Amino acid sequence: MLPDSTCALYNLDTLLLSYCRYLEELPLQMEKLINLRHLDISNTTFHLKWPLHLSKLKSLQVLVGAEFLLGGCCGWRMEDLGELHNLYGSLSILELQNVEDKREALKAKMREKEHVEKLSLKWSEQGSIADNSQTERDILDELRPHTKIKEVEISGYRGTQFPNWLADHSFLKLLVRLSLSNCKDCFSLPALGQLPCLKFLSIREMHSITEITENFYGCPSSEKPFNSLEELEFAKMPEWKQWHVLGNGDFPALRNLFIYDCPKLVGKFPENLCSLTNLRISRCPELNLESPIQLSSLKSFKVDASPKAGVVFDEAELFTSQLDGMKQI
Repeated sequence: MLPDSTCALYNLDTLLLSYCRYLEELPLQMEKLINLRHLDISNTTFHLKWPLHLSKLKSLQVLVGAEFLLGGCCGWRMEDLGELHNLYGSLSILELQNVEDKREALKAKMREKEHVEKLSLKWSEQGSIADNSQTERDILDELRPHTKIKEVEISGYRGTQFPNWLADHSFLKLLVRLSLSNCKDCFSLPALGQLPCLKFLSIREMHSITEITENFYGCPSSEKPFNSLEELEFAKMPEWKQWHVLGNGDFPALRNLFIYDCPKLVGKFPENLCSLTNLRISRCPELNLESPIQLSSLKSFKVDASPKAGVVFDEAELFTSQLDGMKQI
C-alpha cells in the first residue's frame, strides 16, 4: 500500500503506479490530491482496492489501466463508471454478473469513452448460470465501446448469442485484437470475417460450439474473409466437431494457427493458407487432415497427442511422426 502521507502532496500532478504488482490498495484520502491530473495504474495487482470516491478528483484528466469490480460491499456501481470521462488506455470491468439489466449497463456510458483502446469485460465463473439469456445479451449490447476501440476481451459471458456490434465491420473498423473465452452457453460465433483490421483472434472454452459454419466469415463482399488476420487460436473446445471452410482465399494473411484441446474435431482446414508459417495442433485425437493443403510458407509444424493429424501438402509430401508422437519441421 501507499502511505497515507501521499495524500498530503497537494501539488502532485502525476502519479505513475504501473507494474506495481504487489500494490493492493490506494489511500482512502486520495480526493485530497486536488491537483492530480494523471494517474496510471495499468498492469498493477489484479484486484487493486481503491476508494470509491475517486470520481471526486475533479482535476484528473487521464486515468490509465482502470479496473472496476462491480457489486458487493466494496464494489463499484455502473453509474460510478459513467461519471468517469477521463479513462485512457485499458479498462477492465469485472463481476458483470452483478449487473441486473440493460438499463443499469447503460449507466456506464461506454460509448462515450473514446480514449479507451483496450476493453476487458468479465463475468465470474461462480454462479455463471443466467436467468435470462436475452437479458445477458442486452447487457453486453449496452457495453458497446467507442468506435476507436482496438482490443476487446470477453470472458465468462452467459448469453447464448453475441450482440450484433461484435460483427459490425463498420463499427469495429479499428479493432486489432479480439479474445472470446469461457462463454460456455454460446452456440455460435459472431460473423467476424469482415472486420477490416482484425489481426489476432483467440477463441477458448466455448463449450456449446459444435461447428463453425459459413456465418463465421461474415456477409459476402469484395474483401476476402479475415483479410488482415495474422494469428488464430482455438483452444479447449470440447464439443467442436467440424470447421466449415469456404475455400475461396479466406485467411490470406494468416501466419500462426494454433488448435489445442479439441477432442472431437474431425473436419478439414482451409486449403490455401499461403502465408502460414507456424502450425501447432495439440490434443486433438480425432483430427484427420486428409485433403491436400497448400502451405508453401510453412516453417514450423508441431503436432502433439493428435495421432491422426497427418498433413498432406499440395506437393503430396507427407510429414510423418519423428519423435514420440511429435511431428515437426
